Amino acid sequence: MPTFEDPLADAEEARQALRALAHTTRSFASPSQTYAVVGELLGGLRSLHQVLDHVASAHTRHEEFAFTDDGEHWTGVEEAFAAARGLERAARLVARAELAVDQASQHSGRIAWDTKPFRPIVPVSDRLAPRFGPSDPFARPDQAAEQPKGMSL
Repeated sequence: MPTFEDPLADAEEARQALRALAHTTRSFASPSQTYAVVGELLGGLRSLHQVLDHVASAHTRHEEFAFTDDGEHWTGVEEAFAAARGLERAARLVARAELAVDQASQHSGRIAWDTKPFRPIVPVSDRLAPRFGPSDPFARPDQAAEQPKGMSL
């Protein structure tokens, strides 16, 4: 349960929730569930973007406390700013992922999932790839036998 007060505990919970989601999305009971999952992922990415910005700011806002393990202050400040730059870059990349997931959500929202699959009367392969004759390497054995015999050119 999120604490809304302890970033360490909430980060651990977010990691566990994503791990569980990775497990449960291996299969869906109904493809119609995908739209809601994509929407939740979009919200999660927006929150992740914000978290990355906040953590980056914390690295630079508190530079007076930055030291290395051997007590070097200025090296600690350099490391803090380098970490902040890395987190800011990650936030920009997450923003790009947000745009991609938002577009996917829009496409997913236009799908009306049915409970029964579409079964064309004429198989799609027969409509899209007409057979040319018995020498056609893609001809089905039963169709090759039905081809008229005669002179070839």
